Amino acid sequence: MKPNEKAAIIHYHRKRMGMPLVQTLGWRSTETQEQRFDALCRWGDLTNCSILDLGCGYGDLKEFLDANYYGIRYIGVDIIPEFIATAKLTFPSQPHTTFLVQDFLNCALPVVDIIFASGSLNYRCENPQHPYTMIQKMWATASKGIAFNLLDASKHGVEEVLQAYDPFTVLNFCRNLDPKAELIRGYHPEDFTIVMRR
Repeated sequence: MKPNEKAAIIHYHRKRMGMPLVQTLGWRSTETQEQRFDALCRWGDLTNCSILDLGCGYGDLKEFLDANYYGIRYIGVDIIPEFIATAKLTFPSQPHTTFLVQDFLNCALPVVDIIFASGSLNYRCENPQHPYTMIQKMWATASKGIAFNLLDASKHGVEEVLQAYDPFTVLNFCRNLDPKAELIRGYHPEDFTIVMRR
């Protein structure tokens, strides 16, 4: 991803600051955000797992995980410093919890059990291989598996900053890495989730 594309992402979110937090992140509502979290968690039992949340925003996924599982060891990374600052205030001195300002596209990822990406692969990029390169990187790093969601091109219109994808094209790519990769649809009309397990 080029510097101007990353700058567009940061600008997209900063111009939304002042809206309710969930809308600053680009979600329509807390309900639609949690629908996506629930789909990611169909990966399986996350109890006692270490989880890396790519594009963690304000750490909302951590709160969702803590409400449904125990023993979670959580690392959240985001490129936007304001998001990470708010996350650290929301979860001060939480054990087994780390928030980092990082460009996860261009840094080594910490080895964890599971990597989640909720919305963070949806940004427009001139390089058509962008999401696929990141999926490969996630899969190569996670010891147990990954789950991510993307916008469905058959349901979501073209936008300046966001990019939608064909679910079956993405699924076919993922099945080259994990023949049992699973496509989850139906939880939100404009979204799909891929789950991959080792």
